[in-house]
Amino acid sequence: MTRFLRTVSGLFCLTALNGCYGLYVPQSPRLTGRELELTLTDSGSVMLTPRVGVAVQAVDGRLLTDSAGVYAMAVESTRRRDGIENGWRGELVEIPHAFVASLAERRFSTARTALFAGAMTVALAAIKGIFAGAGGSNSPGGVPGGPNPR
Repeated sequence: MTRFLRTVSGLFCLTALNGCYGLYVPQSPRLTGRELELTLTDSGSVMLTPRVGVAVQAVDGRLLTDSAGVYAMAVESTRRRDGIENGWRGELVEIPHAFVASLAERRFSTARTALFAGAMTVALAAIKGIFAGAGGSNSPGGVPGGPNPR
């Protein structure tokens, strides 16, 4: 039982460290330094093709500056209209405000993390219940180490 509890607590801690994140409407007007997702307009997607790639719908990354009508982002990933995501390495991309349809802030979600941790705990408890037992054979008759009755 102690090994099981250690496993459950270890998984719970890993979940808490990684956590679950969500995209939310920014709560503060000061967004510099925050993780954002910029959803591009159709024209923005076309105009930014040379910088971010073909048919990009959203750009994720850390906002470095927001001045003179331009967002300067350290881009971590882009998502195309067909759902394919491409990883980046923090390259600087400047995106004019006019090319952005909406923006959302990536934040830690306590509710999602707690729900996931709870589901993992229930799943592990169910697995333990399935495999726990005294062990041994379920076949009737016979003496351990002795001949099998026929």
